[in-house]
Amino acid sequence: MIFESREEAGRILAQDLRDRVNLEDKPIVLAIPRGGIPVAYQIAKTLKIPMSVVVVRKLGLPWNEEAGFGAVDPEGSAYIDEELVSRARLDLETVKSIAKRELEEVRKRERIFVPEGYPSLKDREVIIVDDGVATGYTAIAASNFAKKKGAKKVIVAVPVCPKEACGRFEGKVDEFICHHTSSEFSFAVGLFYRDFHQLSDEEVLGYIKMAKEEGLFEP
Repeated sequence: MIFESREEAGRILAQDLRDRVNLEDKPIVLAIPRGGIPVAYQIAKTLKIPMSVVVVRKLGLPWNEEAGFGAVDPEGSAYIDEELVSRARLDLETVKSIAKRELEEVRKRERIFVPEGYPSLKDREVIIVDDGVATGYTAIAASNFAKKKGAKKVIVAVPVCPKEACGRFEGKVDEFICHHTSSEFSFAVGLFYRDFHQLSDEEVLGYIKMAKEEGLFEP
């Protein structure tokens, strides 16, 4: 399956979520920026529920930052693939250094995207959204952050993922929804989009502005 754009993926994913969202639990969509923002915007708009942003960062290998070995959440908690770290022979100090650097990037993006802070998640149904998952660690980091903030239920919803990622979320979230599961040997999220351009901060802020104007953004 090929999505035309992140917005189309969001509209499709919204239909997958329609019967799973409980309005009595004050649901909110939390987008992982940047790629998750257009997806989340379309979900919020279609289902008429609020959205916001959760800034988490992938921890990449020193020689290949695109190859993630974990992620860090807004509170600085790191979620690590211990087996990969061992195989890559990363020492503790290197891991800490990478996590510290990425946490600084989290703070920078928070100032840009959520300068007023995160919305209250206590006793709410929280839907974590991205444009896809590969290792899944950023979504896991975002999910754990939501749980620490008192979320009643945490759902991770993405348009596309590799088949093996599904098992990675067992016991970590209340529900994992992936519209298209791929069994391809070589997986990359971008392969499933015709338009997968890298979003700029300005584009992200444009979506946030639209959501605010439509009364969809918290806070």
